[in-house]
Amino acid sequence: MVFVQTAIGQEKPKPVKYNAFGMGFDLYEPLMAGGNHVSYRKFGFGIGWRFGITNLEMKKLESNAIPYDTAVAYGILTGKNKSAYAYGATFNFVYPITPKIPIYLGLGVVRYREIAEVQPPFNNPGETIYITDIYKTKFKPNFQVGVFLPLFDEVVLNLAYDYLPRTVFVGIAISGPFNYEDIDSY
Repeated sequence: MVFVQTAIGQEKPKPVKYNAFGMGFDLYEPLMAGGNHVSYRKFGFGIGWRFGITNLEMKKLESNAIPYDTAVAYGILTGKNKSAYAYGATFNFVYPITPKIPIYLGLGVVRYREIAEVQPPFNNPGETIYITDIYKTKFKPNFQVGVFLPLFDEVVLNLAYDYLPRTVFVGIAISGPFNYEDIDSY
């Protein structure tokens, strides 16, 4: 009978993780809510996600009573459109500039939607509805860059820039009490 002795290796240090939730702001672009999640040791990966608040408001206006091609064929479009970004996801590469302050950058996609105003002939004059412009609704590439900055105790500020829609994202993350437990092992 042969016994094999295995060497007991050191455990890998657990990664630092931040999960931020917040809002994207800009004067000219629609509001976006969402979050950024990162996990890293010497480097790491993360994901950023967003959903459009303006898109939710547009859903309330939108009607599916008339297909877009029919509205074009009958010439009942008014020429007024509303646009919004529905949702998006970005996959990020994370690099810590200090053990507690990571920067991240990444690429992803965002869903762009447009609804067109229509004056149906069977409605009262001046009464309009909105329908989806199927030819201007599409996925667009997105770029994101950001940083996590510890403020005090376990509160961490997340600042990011999203290319589409062009917004500055401000979020807050609450790190756990043992988040930095193995930080000296990196």
